[in-house]
Amino acid sequence: MSALQNLVNRTAVADAVASLAHAQDDRDWTALRRLFADEVRLDLSTHYYGRPPTTVPADELVELARTTLEGFDCTHHAATDLVVRLSGDEAECSAHMVAYHHVPADPGVTDHCTMRGLWRLGLRRSDGRWLIGHWAVVRTAPWEGSPAVYELAAARTGRPS
Repeated sequence: MSALQNLVNRTAVADAVASLAHAQDDRDWTALRRLFADEVRLDLSTHYYGRPPTTVPADELVELARTTLEGFDCTHHAATDLVVRLSGDEAECSAHMVAYHHVPADPGVTDHCTMRGLWRLGLRRSDGRWLIGHWAVVRTAPWEGSPAVYELAAARTGRPS
C-alpha cells in the first residue's frame, strides 16, 4: 500500500469514528446505520449494561442506541487519540472516549453521568466505505455522576431499563 493510500485509509477510518460520535449526539439514526456492517459484534461487557459480547443485526443496534439515547436531553461523545491499524481491507481502531449524558432529574438527584474509557472498533472496507463490524465500549475509569441516569432516561421513553 502506498503512503498516500495508507493516509487516505487512516483518514477514512478516523472519519467513521468521528461520525459514530456525531450521529449519536445528533440523533441521526440514518447516519448511524450507514456506519455499520449488516451485523456487528457488540461488546458492552464493561459498560453500564454489563452484557456479554454478542452479534446483533445493525438495525437492532441502531434501535438500541435510539431507545437509549432519546431519553436524554443531551449527550456528548468525544473520541480522541485514535490509533488505527490497517491490514488490507480491514482496520482496527482504538479511541479514547469521554461520553457525557444528561437527563432532567428532581432536586437532589444526580442528573448526569460521564463515562471514560475506550472504543475498540473493527472495520472492513466494502464498496469503498469503511463499515464497523465490531464495537467494544470499554469503561476504564469510575463513573462521574451516576449511571442511574440511564434508568431515568429509559423511564422518559417508556423503555425498560
